[in-house]
Amino acid sequence: MKRALDNPRLISLAAGFVDPASLPIDPTRRAVDAVLGDPASGRKALQYGTTIGDPSLRSRLVRRLELEENALPGQFEGVLPRMVVTNGSQQLLYLVAEALLDPGDIVLVESPTYFVFMGLIEARGARVIGVETDQGGLNLEALEATLERLEAEGDLPRVKLIYTVSEHSNPTGISLAEDRRAPLVELANRWSKDHQIFVLEDAAYRGLSFSGREPSSVWRHDEEGRCVILARTFSKSFSPGLKTGFGVLPEALVDPVLSLKGDHDFGSNNFAQAVLDRALADGSYDAQVAWLREVYRTKCDVLLGALEEHLGDVEGVSWTVPTGGLYIWLTVPEWLDTGKDGPLFSRALEHEVLYVPGVYAFADEPGPVPTNHARLCFGVPDEDQLREGARRLAGALASCGEHVA
Repeated sequence: MKRALDNPRLISLAAGFVDPASLPIDPTRRAVDAVLGDPASGRKALQYGTTIGDPSLRSRLVRRLELEENALPGQFEGVLPRMVVTNGSQQLLYLVAEALLDPGDIVLVESPTYFVFMGLIEARGARVIGVETDQGGLNLEALEATLERLEAEGDLPRVKLIYTVSEHSNPTGISLAEDRRAPLVELANRWSKDHQIFVLEDAAYRGLSFSGREPSSVWRHDEEGRCVILARTFSKSFSPGLKTGFGVLPEALVDPVLSLKGDHDFGSNNFAQAVLDRALADGSYDAQVAWLREVYRTKCDVLLGALEEHLGDVEGVSWTVPTGGLYIWLTVPEWLDTGKDGPLFSRALEHEVLYVPGVYAFADEPGPVPTNHARLCFGVPDEDQLREGARRLAGALASCGEHVA
């Protein structure tokens, strides 16, 4: 990010930011005016809130979950006491890690996965172990084989959490296959032999499917509400500046997470919650999401087309074709290191284009870590910059041939 700021000519396909032109200025202004236009609602929004979050917003979110998950009206009434509003979904990821993990505990993650999450897990002194993925996301056979190995090694009691980015994942753009969602819950419960192994479903990109359709969440298949932690955010679907997300917790984690959150902040931004509640109520949020789907579908198609034009005939080069979200996962020949000390990264900087090295997205275990991947994000650049960025990346790749033994 600093490199991009230091060199305005640099085209960044790296930062996972939303399209700046798409930020909802008018809807937010209307919501703010509505909140402050009524003295009672204005004073309430400008006062301290509660640790668990604004009651009106939380109730509205429960009703939205019922619609999204094809549930009957009132079916999720019991969810309300387990729903917490957070400072984006990142805070919830941190709170869950703090509540659950001791040094030496184990978290199983997709390989590759959201690299910021691995950082906070390692900061707790826990082990992160990667599990194979494919075009359907987390490979459940590989997950079970990992659990079997850990049991044989005597480490199953240390496994506390399975982490999945279920929709249009960061970094690959791949979603967890619909027919793997219920089996993932069943598998986690079956392997919870002396303690509950939780599934953390990071659904940060839910709603941004280009088709507008998404399957039932993993959380929906946890009928008893004891296994799956659902993490959602408005950062990608509305505005990261409001820094607001929400989660639904299993009963056993409600008190520990709320206690920690109270120590952190006494509750998330009360004013931002009131603004979002108003935007959800008046239809502005749904209109924004519908528009964003078109914005990102178009930009994704542009970058995919440019990659095909400039790299389509290069042997050993491939990429994912996402159906939503913000990311494309690029694979280059195994002999070409895409890391920050590798030849492609330096050549890309010379060609004034930036990407995220894929090595960051892999856990050290079980190893070895692949070094021939890159994450591309089409959120920030405009369409012309996406085309030019792909052209520059192709030029950087071509220039590596003579420099790699």
